[in-house]
Amino acid sequence: MKIRSLSHVGVTVSNFEKAIDFYSKTFGFRLISEQTLGKKQVNELYNLYLLKDVEVRFGFLRAPKGGIIEIFEFNPSLPSENTIWNKPGATHFTLDVKNVKKWYNILQAKGITFLCEPQNTDGTEWVFMKDPDGNLIELIDLKLNYTIIRVIGGLVGHIMSKSKFKKYYSK
Repeated sequence: MKIRSLSHVGVTVSNFEKAIDFYSKTFGFRLISEQTLGKKQVNELYNLYLLKDVEVRFGFLRAPKGGIIEIFEFNPSLPSENTIWNKPGATHFTLDVKNVKKWYNILQAKGITFLCEPQNTDGTEWVFMKDPDGNLIELIDLKLNYTIIRVIGGLVGHIMSKSKFKKYYSK
């Protein structure tokens, strides 16, 4: 299969309106669609949600320069839990920004919870924060790697699959 790109990430929230407020005021996301599935529809999708007799409201939020977050509000819902990093599954999503330290200072002054101070790994700056429901968001400034990944990333991936990372593709 050939895909075009990663389409979006899904995030469960406790309150649809509060999530839209947070993602729009903090990052500039805008709601571009909203739908609700009633209990009967959710019951018919039991193999997907593993839930019975709940409703789900969901919507797509678009970042100013692309990228989509799909938010889900289930009713009833369960309280959020901390991310378990050594358990298989999604742990976070990442927003590409310039100057992580600047955004860390601005958002921290607004009361956003950060899990660490900005870090630097091989020239890439990053930091982790939480949304109001505790979902982990990484802010990253790829710096020089931005151009490599965004502009020639496909070519680099192809070359690496034939050289350094060949062992992952030879089966």
